[in-house]
Amino acid sequence: MSLLHAHQLSHRYRTGGLLRKRGWLQVLDSIDLQLQAGESVGLLGGSGSGKSTLARLLLGLETPSQGQVSFAGQAVSQLRGEQARAFQRTVQLVFQDAPGAFNPQRSIAWSIAEPLRHLSDLDETARHRRTVELLEQMGLDAEHAERLPQQLSGGQLQRANIARALAISPKLVVLDEALSNLDRVLQLQLLQLLDALRRDHGTAFVLITHDLTLVRYFCQRVVVLDAGSIVEDRTVSGDLSFEHPTGRQLQAAVLPERPTKTCARVSTSLA
Repeated sequence: MSLLHAHQLSHRYRTGGLLRKRGWLQVLDSIDLQLQAGESVGLLGGSGSGKSTLARLLLGLETPSQGQVSFAGQAVSQLRGEQARAFQRTVQLVFQDAPGAFNPQRSIAWSIAEPLRHLSDLDETARHRRTVELLEQMGLDAEHAERLPQQLSGGQLQRANIARALAISPKLVVLDEALSNLDRVLQLQLLQLLDALRRDHGTAFVLITHDLTLVRYFCQRVVVLDAGSIVEDRTVSGDLSFEHPTGRQLQAAVLPERPTKTCARVSTSLA
């Protein structure tokens, strides 16, 4: 059984308003996608291809117009009560906009511990210990825990954002352009950490990006979206090439040099 399965998933939004004729905008059309435990899948596509909408549907943040998303064999739209709470513990989403994910009046530690307060039985001491541990694993210091979001750089804040997503030890993490604002060295260091988590604990990842270099470095599979449909779904290999024009355009934008997994390492002891 797959960890996650999107079956014939379609989605559309209502357009127009009081002064404009109302209609429908089709964003996704008949998406069929499966993700296995411990698998990392790159989701590539241009702006407006439907990548972020698909992420929200996969995590149950929106209900599809047609089709169904199943997680471990259960329909996400039908989860209620404790089952819904268990699903929230199981999946996490990291956005590109790290500042928007933090309360500017609360410390970094308070925000990282938020999912632990709501979705775990840890006491305050254990939550603080877990928070500091996560920050250190993301290459930050324990002192960063007590700072306000505006006292961290953009890269530091995004690392704290990823730490919060990992706090509850999810089975699936969706990274929606979460690394795009970081420099290349930091991108690859964080992906090393996440790859260790995938290998050691079976965590699955969906990496939403327009950067084929990151997909080559981190993912086993790559899925290409164009105009709301999957146009490529293939294994990532050394001679990765695409048949569809969208994939070829993304491939042409990548510099000839490919990253190797020998850049400076940070701690990979994720728990």
